[in-house]
Amino acid sequence: MNVRPATIADIEQCQQLDGSYVTDGVWQMDETSTPDSVRVSFRRIHIPRRVEVAYPRSTEALYEDWSRAECFLVADELGLVLGYLDMTLRHCQWQGWIEHLIVHRDQRNRGLATRLLQAAEAWARDNGLEAIVAAIQTKNDPAIRLLVGRGYSFCGFMDTYYRNGDIGLLYVLHL
Repeated sequence: MNVRPATIADIEQCQQLDGSYVTDGVWQMDETSTPDSVRVSFRRIHIPRRVEVAYPRSTEALYEDWSRAECFLVADELGLVLGYLDMTLRHCQWQGWIEHLIVHRDQRNRGLATRLLQAAEAWARDNGLEAIVAAIQTKNDPAIRLLVGRGYSFCGFMDTYYRNGDIGLLYVLHL
């Protein structure tokens, strides 16, 4: 398996990968407001059965992201794309934002996402970025565990970040 910059020929294969995931945990938000304060907390809730969650983002703009010549990486084996990571730059903040991190369903839990993250982190360091940020659905406990395991830390949230109204939990890795 090889992690490399994507080519235009890889985009169609990337768009065909299934980004849905299975989870048995969700992060629930609790909010308490008074005239003088707002308190928000998140806690992991174990749900009674595993559920499959549809991927919340569109992959229609992958060609546009690739054409920016920023950080678009694929994990491939013999020309077959097994996963990809698409990171766009926020130049004014010297940050990379992970837009997509998808691994083929049959290849999950084999270290591909970790290898893609490692390559993106190396790319970010080589290009003078100060941080990498990822927005994750509150339902995507597997991705949250992956990022925390790699040293990313919670840094905030964005209400109704996704089209379906879900909250985006923000995780950052300072480089």
